[in-house]
Formats: sequence, C-alpha cells, structure tokens
Amino acid sequence: MKPLYLLLLPLLALLARPAAAQTVNVEAAERYWEMTDALRRDQPLTDAMWNAFVAVPANQRYIASVFSEKDLKSYRRAIEVIYRPSLDSLRQARLKANSWYYVLNEQYRQREPEFRAYLRETAQQPGYLDLMYELAYEYLPARARRPVVNLQLAYVAIGNDAISEQEGIVFSLKSAVDWDKPKAGILEAHEMHHQLRPGLDFSFADSLDRPLLYALNMTLNEGLADLIDKSVLLRSPADPEGIEEWLLASAPAVLHKLDSVMQATAARPTAPRPELRYYRRLYNSSTGHLPGFFMARTIERNGLRPQLLASSDDPMAFFLLYQQAARRDKTRPPTFSDASVAYLKSLQKKYVRPARQARVRALTP
Repeated sequence: MKPLYLLLLPLLALLARPAAAQTVNVEAAERYWEMTDALRRDQPLTDAMWNAFVAVPANQRYIASVFSEKDLKSYRRAIEVIYRPSLDSLRQARLKANSWYYVLNEQYRQREPEFRAYLRETAQQPGYLDLMYELAYEYLPARARRPVVNLQLAYVAIGNDAISEQEGIVFSLKSAVDWDKPKAGILEAHEMHHQLRPGLDFSFADSLDRPLLYALNMTLNEGLADLIDKSVLLRSPADPEGIEEWLLASAPAVLHKLDSVMQATAARPTAPRPELRYYRRLYNSSTGHLPGFFMARTIERNGLRPQLLASSDDPMAFFLLYQQAARRDKTRPPTFSDASVAYLKSLQKKYVRPARQARVRALTP
C-alpha cells in the first residue's frame, strides 16, 4: 500500500492556489539530519555542533516551549547514544528499558526516509496549507475564516508535539506524520485553529480573577481545537495515541475539582484563591486539553456545535454550554453546581464585553 502522503498528492494539487504559495521552513529538520549524519560516522556531539543546531530559529522556539534545561540535556545525550555506533550497547540497554527520549530518537533514526518524504511530498506542497485551513474552518465562526497574514510554518526533527504562537507554528515531524495517518492535515489544522480563533485578552481583569480566567480560557482554546484531531484519533482502531486514557478517563475528576473551586470562590469572594500553577497541575500539564476535549466533545455530541462556534471567543460561554449539554447527555457526565454556574455568569458579565471592546479598538487602524 502506498503511504498516505503519496495518495494525497492529487488532492493537494487540486487544492493548491496562488494565495497559499507560502514557504514551509524545513531548515531545522535538515540541520538535524546533517548533525546525525556526523554521529553515524561516530563523531562526538560537540558543544559547537549542538549549539549550532539549537540556534536554528525553529529549534529555538520549539525547545523554549517544550523542554526544560534538564530535559534538553537528557535529550541531547539520547540523540548521541542512538546514532553513534560505538555507543550501541548503551543504546540497546536504554531501548530495552523503554526510556522515552531514546525510544523517540530511535523512531527518528529508523524512520528518517519516511520523514524526509513527508516534508518533500506533502508538507511542502502548496495545497497542504489549503487543507490545513479547510479543516480548521470547520470549527470556526464565519468571521474567523480568513488566512493568517505572514504565516510562518516550520518543521523540526525533535520531540513529539507542535506549538502555535504569535511567531507562527512549529511541528515536530513525528507528531505530524503519526497524527495525520487517520486523516491528513489534522495536527496542522489543530495548530492553525489556534492562529485563527478570535480570542479575548483578560489581562485587565482583577488579579484575583486572572488565574481562573486563564484556566477557563486555555480549556476552551484546546478543547475546541481538539475536535479537529482528537475526535479522529479516538475513532482509530485501538486508540493508538491513548486519547481515552489521556483526555477522557480523568476529565470527570478534574471537572468536579473545578466545580469545588468555583463554589468556594463564590462563597468567599475575598478569600485567597488558587494560583495558576494549581490549574496547571490539575490539568496534568495538558494546557487545557484536559478537560477541554471531554467538554467540547460533550457539547458537540448534544447538538450544540453552532452555539459553540458562535461564542468561540468566550471561555465562560464554553463552560455554560457544557453545562447545558451535560444535562442532556445520556451518559450523565458531571455537571456544575448552581453556585458555580452563577459565578461563571458573573465573570462573563464582568469581563467579556470589555474584552471584546478592547479587541475592536486594537484592530481599528
């Protein structure tokens, strides 16, 4: 059977249009292969080689978002062990122990021809950008369906994730190839959604409210975008990415804790409240995928997708729509207390309109 990216070529040619003729930066991936070619010849991974590699702009951005200093040192060591022939016995021991960075880099080593072909025959095809937009638009209101000005896209050959930020989007090759197998373009479309969704800036909010507002907002941000890719992955045979365990099984417990926090805050509005790190721990460092996907999936399953898209900038509306959907749902997912619902509505009344007005002012020439 032909790889998926080869089967896509006719479709990408049809989708291509001059407006989408943006370049995809692959320098970081090419520099990785140059570096590992030297390691295959059993050259040591010197500081000079490594520093030149991490200085590539796409690598800099990806590393800053994904790796701590300690983790990056471990990742560097794993690359050297995986590729240098003289370290093969250590490589085999680390793989036998299922050490994640070694397993990940072994994938990059073994699948290099596949990853090179993906960049050459899919990601760098003009029509692939159009496919990303097409899939992202399905989960955006009509007003947000427009190309991103000066969009910067890059692929790196490290890690297993993707990041979307003001400077653009960076994809790890392994995540792009693997997550796109059930349906082409879904990982890229997920990150494109983050570029396009009209968000609100709550930095003007009272300091006591800001941590919860941030948590609610990142739940909406990832939950809505997850409908593009996580729903497809979940339907794949045997759930190879573990979406059920990662994002669904523990979501009810997270929602119960959120409900408790909001109840306590509503009852004692001047009392100390959890800081942002509490919500990051509660979300298991998922940046909102947990419990966002569970909530968005519940909303969509109960016929409220139009309302979800219409209020896609409002995190309180997302939680209130979930409440409405959960009350309808035959699987009886968790619902919020009356006190929490009232508190969400008070936050919505206090902050959403001013934030929307500020957004309009910022966009006015």
